[in-house]
Amino acid sequence: MFSLFIFSALQADAGIIEKIPVLQPVGILYVRALPAYRGQPITWKVAGYTIDEASGVYAATDTLLGSGDSVRVLAIKYATKYSFYKVYAAVGAEKDSLELQAFTKGSIQPYLFRSPAFATKPIPVHIYLPASFSPSSAMVVVMHGVDRNAYSYALSWISYAAAANTIVVAPEFNATNWTSDAYSQGNMFTGSDGTGSLNPKEKWTFTIVSDIQRTIARGFGLRDSTFILWGHSAGAQFVHRKLLFSFDPLIKVALSANAGWYTAPDTTILFPWGVSHPFLSLTGADLQQFVSRNLILMRGTADTIRDSNLNTDPLSDAQGKNRYQRAGYFYRSGVAVSSSLTWKLIDVPNVGHEYQKMAAAAGEYLSKGATLVERTIQSVNSGFDLSSYPNPFNPSTTVRFSVPSTSVTTLMIYSMLGERIQTLVDKVLDPGVYTVMFDGTTLANGVYVCRLSSGAYSTSVKLVLLK
Repeated sequence: MFSLFIFSALQADAGIIEKIPVLQPVGILYVRALPAYRGQPITWKVAGYTIDEASGVYAATDTLLGSGDSVRVLAIKYATKYSFYKVYAAVGAEKDSLELQAFTKGSIQPYLFRSPAFATKPIPVHIYLPASFSPSSAMVVVMHGVDRNAYSYALSWISYAAAANTIVVAPEFNATNWTSDAYSQGNMFTGSDGTGSLNPKEKWTFTIVSDIQRTIARGFGLRDSTFILWGHSAGAQFVHRKLLFSFDPLIKVALSANAGWYTAPDTTILFPWGVSHPFLSLTGADLQQFVSRNLILMRGTADTIRDSNLNTDPLSDAQGKNRYQRAGYFYRSGVAVSSSLTWKLIDVPNVGHEYQKMAAAAGEYLSKGATLVERTIQSVNSGFDLSSYPNPFNPSTTVRFSVPSTSVTTLMIYSMLGERIQTLVDKVLDPGVYTVMFDGTTLANGVYVCRLSSGAYSTSVKLVLLK
């Protein structure tokens, strides 16, 4: 259906037209001749056309003829249509052309990407342009879950993107063209779970996502080519494995939320649960680099249900009985490689396997930093400790605590009269060092008591609020 056209927005090599970004927000733009051709008898033609997003039916929209050093293009995005403008310029026998695609600000629109490695498998990409879009806009690439619902995933990022002047790019690897392994395991192998032969890297979905990101960043003329990578569930599996097997240096930060299971950086465990495989050759240095990357592991504290989409084979269950436990296992596997790993493990309170809420939490983290309970980069083999900085504080302080073993842990704030003011933590925590913010904005000046209890241990510190 889509064999007659290509959406990768390629430019001709001839040199009459001054090149501009080939992906454009709707509005009036001027396509100009290069300085060497200005003042010459240039003939221009602008041919608009659309392609129906569902049927692939082509239709011409309008044609404009002109002359001079530039031509005016009114770029319109037609509803449910891919909207294109082909600009031609001629000076005598010399000819040049440029193809533009129009997008509307403030809404999600589709774009079709063709990988040279899979010419017959166009990949739909859902793009959101913020109303404040400009070449200085940032980009977040959003990886969908097992339901292949990339549009809905893009929708869950709109609030953050609108506030942060960020483009949302959500590629969709549909089940027709991409098996579960081809998606979440990167299409590294011809068979399932590492069977068959190793595919060339240009066929890895890890590589394709980087190609999509670069094509769109160049297409819109973004000044900053780096990006944020986020995925939930199967998309979270994709994210952490991409950082392990196909790291992209343009990734500023990667956030992996509620993955069902993990590929641990462990050479004693069979792929895909570990990295032991005859066709893979990851070294200790490779694993050290992996644990030094900016990876944020997010887990909903209520994501504890063993549903039909959760792998329950013995090697997956060895990581834990649910997604919450398995995230802790994966973090500890990173600590086993290096106690100074740079990953962070963030608990999102009272959230289950819900991508919308996890996307909101990721946006909050990116906007404000870790206001939720956060495991620090220090070793999980810590003792029992409690401290706060700054102290005295105004109006907030960071409470740092550690627990020595997996236990029900509470962190409470009390008045000097013993009245409970606030509960900061009340959950089962794995061994490790954590931080959590205490905000005293609504409280009166004075001395408060922060009390930590975990298993058989308990301790407390005094916090002084001075406004």
